[in-house]
Amino acid sequence: MEENMTLILGLYAAGLAVSGLLFAYRLGKAGEKRLCALIGMILGLPLAYAGAKLFFLLHNAGMDLQNWSAETMFLPRWEELSFAGGCLGFVLGIRIAAGVLRVPGRKALDLFAVPGCILIIFARMAEAGMETIGQGDMPSFLPEVFPFALKDAWGASLAVFTLEAIAAAGCAVWLLTAEKRQADGSGAFVKACIVLCSLQLFLEMLIVNYWIPFIISFIHLDQVICAVILLILVIRLSVRIKKAGPAIVTALLMGLNALMQFVQDKPYLFPLPESVDAGTLAIVVFALCSAGMIAAGVRAAGKNQSRLSKGS
Repeated sequence: MEENMTLILGLYAAGLAVSGLLFAYRLGKAGEKRLCALIGMILGLPLAYAGAKLFFLLHNAGMDLQNWSAETMFLPRWEELSFAGGCLGFVLGIRIAAGVLRVPGRKALDLFAVPGCILIIFARMAEAGMETIGQGDMPSFLPEVFPFALKDAWGASLAVFTLEAIAAAGCAVWLLTAEKRQADGSGAFVKACIVLCSLQLFLEMLIVNYWIPFIISFIHLDQVICAVILLILVIRLSVRIKKAGPAIVTALLMGLNALMQFVQDKPYLFPLPESVDAGTLAIVVFALCSAGMIAAGVRAAGKNQSRLSKGS
């Protein structure tokens, strides 16, 4: 499979257009300035690139400083960009635009939650043109056809980016459904972050291209970023609702996730019964951990919103 710039740039452009128009519509419907969408998109693009590149360079700083150069910083190689770092940069652009136009920051982010999920769908699907980015081993129970798999000269590989796009689509539908029961859509951005970060902790482990940036030998860079974001959000929610349970559960499940990654990476240190396949066990544990993190985080977010509603 060769890099397809037409597909990549076309999907990015389409994602920005759809997401921006929807964001502007939602801002206007909420009585806020639609200009926030345009300025946010304009600021978000360079900040997204800077964030994507910065996290990669920070990772490399502790490993190979001599390879740093202007080319390293400005040349857009896909394998040298952190997707989670890019998302953080783009959100920063939206937040700055809201501040400039005096749109309440939290409200702007809540209104951007659904458009943001849609942008993620397009951005992830653009990876179909990025050679081997976001691929993994192909499970036997899935058909070897797109969107589940991409084929190259060696056969079919699991298109992990497709699963991530489907996850973002499911999150957008869930947020829209929740909005019908809660007119102001409060807390949507935090809930979206909790769901997508939790799922990323699982989905990232399906990727088997070992040249993708690692923090330490078997933990992916984007996985660590998502874990940090998730933990910060859940700790803040736990403090606000005055219940330590969600933060404790999330931290324990993250620990179990990390332990299982170590077991998978060093199976000879953890002898298992012959009937147990370490790879299958790891996938099950990763999935259950992510499900538990979503449940704990979303429940805490719901309780926090109930608290705010009663206070008003």
